Amino acid sequence: MWSQPPIDLTTLPREPGVYRMLDGKHKVLYVGKARNLKKRISSYFQRKPDSPRTVAMVQQIRDLNFSVTPSEAEALILEHNLIKQLKPRYNVLLKDSKSYPYILLTDEPYPRLRLYRGNRSEPGEYFGPFPHAGAVHDTLHIMQKIFRIRDCENAVFRNRSRPCMQHQIGRCSAPCCDVVSKAEYARQVEDARTFLTGRNVDLIRQWKEEMQQASDQQNYELAASLRDRMRALRSVLAGSEGGHLPDYADAIALIRHATGVVASIGVRRAGRNLGTHSIRIDQATDADDLEILQSFFIERYRREEPPRHILIGASTCDADELQRMLGLLAPKTRSGVSCPKRGPRLQWLNQVAHAGEQLQASSRHGNQQATFEALAELFDLDETPQTMAAVDNAHLGGKQTVAAITYANWAGPDKEHYRRYKLDDISDGDDVPAGDDYAAMRAVLSRFFRAISEDAIPCPDIMLIDGGRGQLGIATACAADAGLHELKLVGVAKGSSRKLGEETLWPAWTSKSLKPGRHSPALLLIARVRDEAHRFAGSYMRKRKKKSMFTSQLEGIPGIGPARRSALLKHFGGIEGVKKASREQLAQAPGISSVYAEHVFITLHR
Repeated sequence: MWSQPPIDLTTLPREPGVYRMLDGKHKVLYVGKARNLKKRISSYFQRKPDSPRTVAMVQQIRDLNFSVTPSEAEALILEHNLIKQLKPRYNVLLKDSKSYPYILLTDEPYPRLRLYRGNRSEPGEYFGPFPHAGAVHDTLHIMQKIFRIRDCENAVFRNRSRPCMQHQIGRCSAPCCDVVSKAEYARQVEDARTFLTGRNVDLIRQWKEEMQQASDQQNYELAASLRDRMRALRSVLAGSEGGHLPDYADAIALIRHATGVVASIGVRRAGRNLGTHSIRIDQATDADDLEILQSFFIERYRREEPPRHILIGASTCDADELQRMLGLLAPKTRSGVSCPKRGPRLQWLNQVAHAGEQLQASSRHGNQQATFEALAELFDLDETPQTMAAVDNAHLGGKQTVAAITYANWAGPDKEHYRRYKLDDISDGDDVPAGDDYAAMRAVLSRFFRAISEDAIPCPDIMLIDGGRGQLGIATACAADAGLHELKLVGVAKGSSRKLGEETLWPAWTSKSLKPGRHSPALLLIARVRDEAHRFAGSYMRKRKKKSMFTSQLEGIPGIGPARRSALLKHFGGIEGVKKASREQLAQAPGISSVYAEHVFITLHR
């Protein structure tokens, strides 16, 4: 036994379940599942693992706990949920939390086609999943030209008195205005369904027969329309490569690079290539292919129906183990997992891997290590920083005052640690005066540095302060009050022209200012992070402004619910009348006592 287990292994049950490895501070190091808890947990301590990552983890284990589950499938789901919730240090983490988009053919008298994302609770037929929304939009664009199915909202559909522009350009048959009969529109919908299910040969054969019948009946206009639709559909099918590939398949290729692993996924549905997309996988540098793919399978196929074929391009992976896992995730599926060695399937896998490498290389937020090294050289730092944060304030004429803080690291933006703050509605009553940038900077940094001190958010290596020496002085004082004496603060002052390259940098740890110029890679990095903070703050400010336009100023006042709000507005003829009323006049409104009148008066005149 190469390492001492933290508990008596003989007491462990031989049942399926989930286990959690804990360090000396009772923080979760790793979450795992097992068909046999005793056998799986014991394996960590009976012989030294081959992986340095697992060795490092086992050396930190000081305690463990486990949960027994009725079945291995339930253990699989519980493990996935715990990893998403706890984000353990030694588990593989996928950075793709959004759901995949589908095409929805609605269940209505006159069905419509639209993009749908989320839980498939709306009545209708779902086709997909698609790799990204762009693939859905492309498919819908094609289908509108060929099948002329409506895509308008029901409120628009019910109130049309004449055909819209979509009908004029040949992308809708205008069922809203009875230009097409209900029976004919139903045939169009059935043709669209045939296309989405991949029965394109049947569809072309049917149209060919209808075209011949129309020609025999001298209905040349209908025959020409069918001819044009066949040509359009054939052009679409001609652009769909891979005639020897399965109609329904996913191809998954793992791409390893210096800072982690990326999974590139190619998608085929109904005999068409729908494109490729990539998912970044964190904490996977030392993980083997099987562990990464297991995490990917749980993330992708736990809620989404797997296709008939799943091709994996990992030579060291156990396809049988993945097949068994797929059976646990989707017991009724007939999907097969394989590692192709030759032929069209291997060629497609190679194309997917190449596409993923190109996407990674061309990503605007690729590996930023070189620019961080340039940053260290510019500021003459002993070590290369790994994280950077930026703060920015925004307001509209002194109102809707907000602040935002963004993070970035070698891999690009770290959106998990983004923060935003309301500065004109602080709970302790210490609101920021309108237009006071110094007070706004003090308010946001006091709260942010307090969160760092409480370990609620990691401390960045460098923090950018939007402004000159005045704002930098406020930030330095706030950092000192929070005990963050080692945090490196840099003021970023825009030039008079406010153009990129005119910035002056004020490092807080030196009295010298720097003006590196537009050709400095370090300044370009600083500008990107600063601009991201500006974008994030601006979007939050606009969101609050939009919300305030549709929110009554009477909302949120204690005791003033919908009935009393309605009574006040009706009694005084609107919000302006309520504002002008005295306490005594407010108390005369129906249902408003002197106590409620006081609340309303103070809130509106604060």
